[in-house]
Amino acid sequence: MTNNNIHGVIPVDKPAGMTSHDVIYKMRRVLGTKKVGHTGTLDPAVTGVLPIVIGDATKLTEILQERDKRYSATVTLGYTTDTEDATGKTLESEEVKEGSVTKKDVLAVIEQFKGDYSQTVPLYSSVRVNGRKLYWYAHEGIEVERPSRTVQIKNLELTGDVRYEDGKISFDIDVTCSKGTYIRTLAVDIGKALGYPAHMSYLRRTGSCGFSIEQSIRLDDLRSGAVKAEPIPIIDMLAGMLQHDITDEDLLFQITHGQKVVKSDILTMLGLTELDTILFTRGDMPLGIYKTHPEKPDQLKPSKMFNNVWGTYGNN
Repeated sequence: MTNNNIHGVIPVDKPAGMTSHDVIYKMRRVLGTKKVGHTGTLDPAVTGVLPIVIGDATKLTEILQERDKRYSATVTLGYTTDTEDATGKTLESEEVKEGSVTKKDVLAVIEQFKGDYSQTVPLYSSVRVNGRKLYWYAHEGIEVERPSRTVQIKNLELTGDVRYEDGKISFDIDVTCSKGTYIRTLAVDIGKALGYPAHMSYLRRTGSCGFSIEQSIRLDDLRSGAVKAEPIPIIDMLAGMLQHDITDEDLLFQITHGQKVVKSDILTMLGLTELDTILFTRGDMPLGIYKTHPEKPDQLKPSKMFNNVWGTYGNN
């Protein structure tokens, strides 16, 4: 029987060998509901934090995706691949002599990538060019100009020693970055800066959408019932957003029916001179996120409405 009364977020620790959609499929069965999504794809070989959104929390995806991500990765110098990770076909190789790249060299190079950084989107990605995803061009063997975009590396640290083995050098990094950052491309670019072809040989996402790996739950534990599936409420995920708890019944009617409201009225209630975004609540229930109307700046219009939460728990 389908349960449509579940709304919230569960951070899952995705295992290797499983697609992000596989996790959604299994979480639908765990939760007994079909309205389940995630906030950002992880490749099958990659493990780590995959926030699962359920019910009306699926409307938070766009908001949560804006938050920083954190990764633990291994950069390997010696060869590069078409996918920029260890699963791809080798494109270029060069033996790295022991001692040719030191820890001091790596520390100096990674410092250059902190802050704003222009990345060329990898060929094996879902970014669209002329209406088609880039990986379609890769599979068809069609050359296409890949776009570049600016991302932000907020923290980048070397987390261990530089290791030499069989003509290759590897080292581990910890990265905190903005959305849209490809860590495999960062690994390739670090290699170029060190003078060698490179790829990302390991990746684990240790933070996403405000969740750490320590807060994430193993999928097997959820499936077995060893850990109870208890979604974090929507309102907790929006704790940093300006909020107004509604006590006026007329305003409650307007908001729960998705009507536009006069901005100056809300500013007066809150004692503010300006606002752009606000979450209206009733007690601990989120009702809707409103934003300034793009054509009528004197009005606030609904952006995200949590009608099912109100329908389930409201009017009591």
